[in-house]
Amino acid sequence: MMHEQTHHPEVERVRVLLIEDCPTDARVVQFLLRQARGAMEVRHGLFEVTRADRLASALDRLARADFDVVLLDLQLPDSDGLETLTRVKTAAEDVPIIVMTGLDDDGIALSVIQSGAQDYLAKDHLDERVLARTIRHAIERKRAEVQLLRRAGELEAAHARIQQQAAELKARAEELDRINRELDDFTYIASHDLKEPLHGIAAYCGLLLEDYADGFDAEGQRRLKMLVKLCDRLETLIADLLTYCRVGGAHPAQMDIRLDEVVAEVLETLRPAIDRRNASVRVAGRLPTVTGDATLIGTALGNLIANGLKFNQDARPRVEIGSLPTSPATLYIRDNGIGIERKYHEEIFTIFRRLHSRREYEGSGAGLTIVRKIVQAHGGRIWLESEPGRGTTFFVTLGPEVEKPAVKSLARRPHWGRGSSAGSSKRKPRKSLAG
Repeated sequence: MMHEQTHHPEVERVRVLLIEDCPTDARVVQFLLRQARGAMEVRHGLFEVTRADRLASALDRLARADFDVVLLDLQLPDSDGLETLTRVKTAAEDVPIIVMTGLDDDGIALSVIQSGAQDYLAKDHLDERVLARTIRHAIERKRAEVQLLRRAGELEAAHARIQQQAAELKARAEELDRINRELDDFTYIASHDLKEPLHGIAAYCGLLLEDYADGFDAEGQRRLKMLVKLCDRLETLIADLLTYCRVGGAHPAQMDIRLDEVVAEVLETLRPAIDRRNASVRVAGRLPTVTGDATLIGTALGNLIANGLKFNQDARPRVEIGSLPTSPATLYIRDNGIGIERKYHEEIFTIFRRLHSRREYEGSGAGLTIVRKIVQAHGGRIWLESEPGRGTTFFVTLGPEVEKPAVKSLARRPHWGRGSSAGSSKRKPRKSLAG
């Protein structure tokens, strides 16, 4: 009766190099491995044994073929002791080595393990289960060791790359810092050197108009006056550019600031312009306390309030300042001015970008750029809601947002709208601040 053969395609064959000069000991080991087949066949694989009785032949086989494990007798005709182990380990660094000796000595066992062997077996105590289990564990430990060493090498290489990149970034940062300092120095010197001749030109033009007016006809006097205006305009451009550069490299002071006090000081400064335009600026409720630089924040709010007065054709320009219940607090600066088309809501923050001619509205076009730089320096952001003819509302946060500003949650709506007057308070409030 024929027995059906069972095939196990998943079985892993374990290639064993047995380095043993004693024929009897070699036959014992081979016999034990054959005996272990039945128990190991499916779970642990079949053992394929190659024998070498000299170190030289063993090294030759290791050079020509791959093995999963080496069973090594330290006492060979052409090598002796730990030197045998060292030479085999050098020839096959990634192959686990199990030392077999005729002496069951703890001192020898410790020496071979310290010298790189995976395990130590006494020949007198061998059986198929112990031998098979020792081989399997040695292979698994060696694979884990090789993997760990490879991973450690990769981590070390990655660490070296990170250190190199960190050094490069530090060098670049130092170079950028040097360049920024040079640019700051250049900006200050250039602006100072440019302003001096401008003052001289404007002064000489004024002297010509005062002392030699009779020598110029009406057209000549008009041209001299225009030259003075151009000097003033260029001086304003230089001053705005200097402010922009200084704000760009600024590190705001971190102090608690009462915005009520900052806005009060700003309005005091703007009082002549407010009275001249017959305008009103209203602070809606108490403003929050924020952390930052009072001078820079005052500059930003002053620009936004001044814009609300300047870009305004209403007979009584109105500006309202308030805050929304968000974290961090969101300020709003709302006006009843000419408004801005949606497509220009981002362009207006570009330095020297103007939407109107200088005949309509004076200015360099740098104000909103400076405002955004100040806000960004405080870790915040600025945006707006506006439509032509319906006024503009700027929103400003000073610090990283914890939650998105909830415009619709404003408890008390502004009490006025487009083209409003003192008698328009009965109108229904709009649904949007920019409304």
